[in-house]
Amino acid sequence: MLNSDSMADSDPAHRSRRQPLIERRAQRIAGSRHITLGLALTFLAISLVGAVVIRAVDQHDFHSAGSAFWWALQTVTTVGYGDIVPTTKVGQVVGGLEMVIGVSFIAFLTAGVTSVTIRREQQPPGAGDTVAILDALAGIREAIADLDQRLETIESHLGT
Repeated sequence: MLNSDSMADSDPAHRSRRQPLIERRAQRIAGSRHITLGLALTFLAISLVGAVVIRAVDQHDFHSAGSAFWWALQTVTTVGYGDIVPTTKVGQVVGGLEMVIGVSFIAFLTAGVTSVTIRREQQPPGAGDTVAILDALAGIREAIADLDQRLETIESHLGT
C-alpha cells in the first residue's frame, strides 16, 4: 500500500520543491506573526555558537562566557565596539568567520524574508489552500486505486 511519504519521495515534482535551509528558515520566519522575534532569536543562536567557540579557543582574551557572548553578539551584528577583541591568531580567525556569517546571514535572510513576503502578497487569497487540497486529492486517488486493485485480487481469489 502506498503512503504519502513514499509517493512524495517518488514524485519528481515533489523532490524539486525541497528548498535550501536558508530559504526554509526565511519562510518559517516570514510566515510567523513575529518576524522580529524570529530574526532576533536566530541572531542570538549564532552569537551563542560564536561565544562557545571563541571561549574554547581563546581563553586568554575571553575570561568568561559573558564576555565571549558580548563579543560574539556585537561581532555577528557587525556593530563591533572594539572593547573586547581576540589577540590570538585562532581567535582572529574565529572573529573573521563570525563576521562573515553575520553579514551573510543579514543579507540572505533579509532577501529571503522579503521574497517570501512579496510572494505571499502576490498570491490570490486561498491559493496555498488550493495547492494543499489538490495534493490531498492526488493522494486520495492513489489510495482508492490501490484499494480497487486489492479488492479485485480478493474477488479473484473468492471466484466472484
